[in-house]
Amino acid sequence: MLRHTLNLIVSFSSMCFLVLGATIPHNGTFPYGTLHTSGERIPLVGLGCASGVRQSHVESALGIGYRFLDTAQSYNWGYHEDEVGNAVQQWRSENGNTASVFIQTKIHPEDLGYHATKRAVEVSLQRLQTSRIDSVLIHKPHCWEGACRKDPEGTWQDSWKALEELNDAGIIGAIGICDVDDRLLDELLQQRIKPHIIQNWMDPFHQGKHIRERCQAEGILFQAYSSLGTQWVHFRGHKTNPVLTNPTLINIAEKYGVGVAQVIINWGTRHGISMLPASKNPKRQTNNLDSFHFDLTEQEMSTIDALGGKVPQPEPKNPDEVSVIFENKSDIPIDSFWVSDKEEKEEIHVGSIDAGKTMALSSFHGHKFVFRNGDGSVVGEHIIARDAGQDQRHVVHGEL
Repeated sequence: MLRHTLNLIVSFSSMCFLVLGATIPHNGTFPYGTLHTSGERIPLVGLGCASGVRQSHVESALGIGYRFLDTAQSYNWGYHEDEVGNAVQQWRSENGNTASVFIQTKIHPEDLGYHATKRAVEVSLQRLQTSRIDSVLIHKPHCWEGACRKDPEGTWQDSWKALEELNDAGIIGAIGICDVDDRLLDELLQQRIKPHIIQNWMDPFHQGKHIRERCQAEGILFQAYSSLGTQWVHFRGHKTNPVLTNPTLINIAEKYGVGVAQVIINWGTRHGISMLPASKNPKRQTNNLDSFHFDLTEQEMSTIDALGGKVPQPEPKNPDEVSVIFENKSDIPIDSFWVSDKEEKEEIHVGSIDAGKTMALSSFHGHKFVFRNGDGSVVGEHIIARDAGQDQRHVVHGEL
């Protein structure tokens, strides 16, 4: 259980504001940010609902005390927007229909375009079972090969006009976009409504300080995705997470008797950054939310800041590594999970595969994967064997 119990989370009036851009102690309170124009405050720690987070995991997080949920329309990237809506409705039915949860979703890049974005928002309203969404972001400013199943109807600029109108109508509370560089930010600041939120990859090695400071100077809330280092494993060639295994961060964590993730969350929110770690494990969910009963010293803050730009080198290629393609031969989407070789055999979500589509990844000899359909039933299992070759293709037929 949280050290302060969850009265801190439920009793919003007892929590503190965090002035965006400031570096201030938490003093044991839960940090908030504010959104420009409306002045609405938003918890600076939320549950990222990617990585195979399903309804039961969202229900667990709400019970623990999370009041900010970050989801998306991108089922092929591990989101399940409808299950977030189901979980919130279930929680509200048990705790009162006026109970406050800040919900953020994102428009898939294949739905860029004025009319396409308005249709996509209607879909999200239905999935989330609401008449108003607190925040809607454009998930990516453009499509790229393999990301979209169809060509978008228009550009992010067309989508932005649609989001502005939906914000005017009160259907969306805040608007924003992900993966922003200087050029894109320059153009965003010229729009009729400048972004309320920008979400970029940020972790201790990849801090994005320049864009972050520009956002905060404009009163734009900066959100971090992959803040605990997962980008290095999934896309940068690392076999182990260099953030969670960094000796500097481990030493700081040991001083306070906490985990490295808690140190990173504490550090990020001290800088006014919204942190959105995904987790399906109730213990980790609890620990992530309980990251404010200690205060990092100014020296520790500076030490973590100094890690920025010190990009860790990937480990040498493992001879047991193989390239794998999983093909979904069933007529429904399926979710792929890697079964951890640890004693508890935790299933870690790898991604979703649409019917008739494939997913490519790197794996290792002995790794086991299971595949589940929408109701969680196992529809396939595969164990990677080095002897099958360095390039392998496994077919999932949708039934055991």
